[in-house]
Amino acid sequence: MDLQRTKEARRDAPAAQEEELSLNTYNGNGHSQALPKNDSLGRNRDTRKAKDSTNGARRPHKSEFYTQNAHQPSPALSPSPPKVAQSRFSPSSKTIGIPSALGLGPRDTKLLITTNKYPPVTKGTLSELDLPCIMANINLRMDANFERDLHFKPDLDGEKGRKKRRDAAEYWDAMAAEISVYAFYAPCGIENNLESCFDGEELRFEPRLPAMFETLQDVLKTLVPERDHPNIMQNLEVTLLMQQIQKGVLDMVGVAKWLAALLKTHCAPMRDEWADSMVRHISSGSQTQNAKEIARGLLTLFGILEAMKLDVANHQIRAFRVLLVEDTIPFLQDYFKSKIERGEVQVASSRLWYQGIWERELRIMEDPTQTDGFWPLSLLFQGLSEFLLDFHNPAAFPETFRFDEERLWHLRVRLQNAINLEICWDIFKSYIHSQRRYLQAPTQTCATFRTRIGTLMEENEDCIRGSSRWKKNVRSVALEIARFACCGDATVPDDVIRPIETSVEWHLSNEQGLFEKLQGSLRAELLETTLATAKRYLNMSPLAICEAQRTPSYIASDQYNVERISTRLAHIGVLHWRVWAPLLYVRESVSATDESIFPSESEVTYDRLPF
Repeated sequence: MDLQRTKEARRDAPAAQEEELSLNTYNGNGHSQALPKNDSLGRNRDTRKAKDSTNGARRPHKSEFYTQNAHQPSPALSPSPPKVAQSRFSPSSKTIGIPSALGLGPRDTKLLITTNKYPPVTKGTLSELDLPCIMANINLRMDANFERDLHFKPDLDGEKGRKKRRDAAEYWDAMAAEISVYAFYAPCGIENNLESCFDGEELRFEPRLPAMFETLQDVLKTLVPERDHPNIMQNLEVTLLMQQIQKGVLDMVGVAKWLAALLKTHCAPMRDEWADSMVRHISSGSQTQNAKEIARGLLTLFGILEAMKLDVANHQIRAFRVLLVEDTIPFLQDYFKSKIERGEVQVASSRLWYQGIWERELRIMEDPTQTDGFWPLSLLFQGLSEFLLDFHNPAAFPETFRFDEERLWHLRVRLQNAINLEICWDIFKSYIHSQRRYLQAPTQTCATFRTRIGTLMEENEDCIRGSSRWKKNVRSVALEIARFACCGDATVPDDVIRPIETSVEWHLSNEQGLFEKLQGSLRAELLETTLATAKRYLNMSPLAICEAQRTPSYIASDQYNVERISTRLAHIGVLHWRVWAPLLYVRESVSATDESIFPSESEVTYDRLPF
């Protein structure tokens, strides 16, 4: 079904309706910029949203788009999303009757009346992908320090993602029904004696097509150079398009081909096939009188626009990543300092948390005067290690770690699973010894064991400890250990499974025993490695620290490797300290305006609490 009516209908239409309308000039405030041709996505890896294995808690993502490992600030720290402009086309404020003779079903009728006026992709929803928003995005600036392949992608995960997909599907179904209504009214003219042609119509809806064309026009103007704006205004003049639709004379196939040519000029080559697909859908729908196929083509069109905007944004992230990383510390210091002065960020609890660690460590030291310049930072890592290794799930990390929170939760999951994996290995060895057997090729056996049991451990990351699902996964772990004990036999006797299952469930459910023992040894190893790495990072620039994150493949492939975890923890801690030490932790000893971000030992005295 095209938005043109048949030749016979056009021939019978009143001459007054066939008069050519003049173009109106649009004086909106569309933003434009010249964009590169080859700005396509390199890769699009999924974000792993780490959860604590004890309660499955995770921080939600609240923005329209999210970056890999990005964490959106709270509403108090985030600018409000831009509002979508009201329609400039006057008929859009009018309602259209739904003709009963068209035979629309209850669902389509309801969608026509209730579905969103604007398409899922608008200039407003894409606004956080604009360069000024990218440069001001605190989450992105933090993530740029930790992720080389940082990029935006649509947020389609979780409940929010499902709602977004559902709303989009309903919008385009409503658009298909609306196209059918316009085509139905076209022979007599939708604006000409509507009530006399279809008397008694009660159900009415507000049309979406004008707002869709306005949105298309606005989004295109943000994606193409300014020299192409007059061409857009000429081909997408909303008043003219709507009057052509009402008369049934709009050549939507021609519009689609023009759009495809424009998009191919400015988008990445990988999007060309997508543009051709859009034309095929609209052409097919026009030839077969299928409104749903036309709507599918329009859906594809807006998908291309979203992808182009993402391509541009991700190109800009790659281009400005070095600047974003190098500017991290002064930018965040200025940002948080102003927020603290205005009372928009409350950090008293974080200060008390650090002060408590300071006082506790001073009390247990034999000689409190034997502290060096690195000691204050080591206290920060001691406090973090307690959050990461504690058997019980912490309520939250200190407020000052707001933008590192998900990274820290991810490290906690890795460390908790590392402890649980060692518990399982000890149970396995104990059972083997109880049977007076010896391990053959213990190194290889251990590596295989860690891989297989570690994979099963990951399935428990979303579970609350002690829940039915957690217990079911623990039984799977116990069964796998029993299979190892039986040299990989598929059938394992009950008298082997039962003691192993009992032991695994008890030790993974209790803080005492193996957990406490392994927790202490892991804390010592973690702190030793982390502090050594942090000392090396203190004299390095943020970019140099990023480059130092490269790890050998055999380490990178082992997510429970303490060296790998320590490297990430040292990176988080050193950046955090260089931002917050002058502002909060040692603020009375260090001038906030001092050019040195991290105070040297000669600049700070630590013989008393700096609070």
